[in-house]
Amino acid sequence: MRNLMRELCLILLCLAALQVAGSTAPVRAVVSDSNTPPYAIFNADKVLQAGLSKDIIDELGRQLNRPVQYLNLPRARIEPWLLQGEAEIACFLNPDWVSQPEQLLWTDALFNTQQLLVRLRQAEPVAAVQHLAGKRVGTSRGFTYPELEQVFRSGDVIRDDAHSLESNLLRLKQGRLDVVMTVDLSYHFYVNTTGDHSFAADPLWSAPPAVYCGLSRHDAAGAQQLNTTLSRMVQSGFIQRRLTFYTGRIVPD
Repeated sequence: MRNLMRELCLILLCLAALQVAGSTAPVRAVVSDSNTPPYAIFNADKVLQAGLSKDIIDELGRQLNRPVQYLNLPRARIEPWLLQGEAEIACFLNPDWVSQPEQLLWTDALFNTQQLLVRLRQAEPVAAVQHLAGKRVGTSRGFTYPELEQVFRSGDVIRDDAHSLESNLLRLKQGRLDVVMTVDLSYHFYVNTTGDHSFAADPLWSAPPAVYCGLSRHDAAGAQQLNTTLSRMVQSGFIQRRLTFYTGRIVPD
């Protein structure tokens, strides 16, 4: 009987240890270096150093008392990794930007982002899709642009991918592109940090989309915990305060 009790105690201790280990498993978060600053700021070794994504995920890990493992993946691999359970969370997504949105769990909206068409300052404004006819648009590799997909597919507008906003803006200066597609936070952060006022930006004619975090459904309980914690962070104003921190650096054109 004593041996049996000893064995039961050992089993319970092992189960308790496994439970504790599971609760402190790292949050596996995708933050791709295709996300432009200030969404994600990487060093020369491709290690995430700072940015809005790191602020949000670090705080998420702190509130859950879990470390964070950052996964730097190409944009095209983010959705498959979430679907397969190899990653738990990726932020700054939208259901319209992935192929199987119903297979992911979506958080509350983090904020809205205005999409911009950036041109050289002396060029004519772009106010409608017709103004892009025959033009070459600098886009980000792996990103989806629902408003322009039809004209890209038809060839009426030429999509030209690059890995970074800086690369696209350089090509715009060189005359290799007609416009560059990006978002307000990234564009204004670039202008503010570089002091480069060579450009002007026209808002896309569609309504500013909301951005969310997409969560893997492989661990339902874990995903719900992440979702609940992020909801609290949105409601508390944490994300808006961090967004204001970066937008507060904006210098108007």
